Amino acid sequence: MAIRAETSFSLADQLFNKATVKLLSDHIEQVLPEFRSRRFKLRASKAFPQLELKARISYLATELKAELPDDFHDAVAVLTKALPPPLDPTLGDDDFGAFIWSVLGEYVVHNGSYEAHVPASLNFLREQTKRFSAEFAIRPFLKHFEKQTLEFLGDCALDDNYHVRRLASEGSRPYLPWAERVVLPTGQILTLLDSLHADPTRFVTRSVANSLNDLSKIDPDAVIETLGRWQREEKQTDQELAWMTRHALRTLSKQGHTRALAHLGYPANPKIELRGFHCARVVTVGETLECSVTLRSREDARLKLTLSVGFLKASGQLSQKSFALKDLALGKGDTISLSKKISFKAMTTRTLYPGEHSIALFANGKMLIEEQFELVS
Repeated sequence: MAIRAETSFSLADQLFNKATVKLLSDHIEQVLPEFRSRRFKLRASKAFPQLELKARISYLATELKAELPDDFHDAVAVLTKALPPPLDPTLGDDDFGAFIWSVLGEYVVHNGSYEAHVPASLNFLREQTKRFSAEFAIRPFLKHFEKQTLEFLGDCALDDNYHVRRLASEGSRPYLPWAERVVLPTGQILTLLDSLHADPTRFVTRSVANSLNDLSKIDPDAVIETLGRWQREEKQTDQELAWMTRHALRTLSKQGHTRALAHLGYPANPKIELRGFHCARVVTVGETLECSVTLRSREDARLKLTLSVGFLKASGQLSQKSFALKDLALGKGDTISLSKKISFKAMTTRTLYPGEHSIALFANGKMLIEEQFELVS
């Protein structure tokens, strides 16, 4: 029997509702007086209850086409004038803007993904991304007009506006959340990131690190070599590059990738003695699994200790999830005792299946012990 939590929160309702549709409609009507604002808002209100978030974006983009000039270039001129003022370029981070402006990018995807319209479409996305990121809208152009769009993103990477620069890194991410998958050559992505890794804004460097984290799932060696090269080039501050490196290697670190951990300063084969490992043998859904660990180090070493739980799936296989236990430095002869509670409360992000699970202790990617326990309902 599968066990899953319930949720009533609606992100779609929070981001796309009467107020945000009115905001969009009002801006367009100021530029295009014949825009049928009342009709636009009424149709959205009737349609939204049956539509999820992405479907609402697509719906509004389709409705816009019925209200804007038939000529694409004329329509883009209206939308450009309807844009709100650019986001504050002095902030440098966490200034995302209003999600409703993504609708204009979706309109461009629906109607401007033709060879003759590509220059106008890309130019509009450069302006839109200063109000709300065009990272989703740029994906179809990368997929269908790769060379032209990569050249455009290369120019974006050198722009004075950090939102435009971020479009180059975020829009080209291999696994951009919520976005269409686009397969680009690793070298092309790294070329864009080379232009951005020394950026002075965290909004951009976080995006660079996220892109590297995506790439680490495809070519981990290329990512580690790139980070090493950036370290030698000394274009970014030591503190920021250290943060970027940890963020870029977070997936490999959780997986216990020895080369990634070594790059982060954790020896591949730490000399550690396991003095004790105790976990409950039976856990009830809704309760916690409690574990305690005692270790003794036989050398001076940095340690990243993790617990990996093998969650039972419907297929009978185990799906591994890592939990951080401790990141520390031990001296030769030091002994440490640690404990960890892992919740088995039902969540919307994970379905629980009663049965045999596993738990393993890792030090710098090296498994020290693995045991089984039973999850019961």
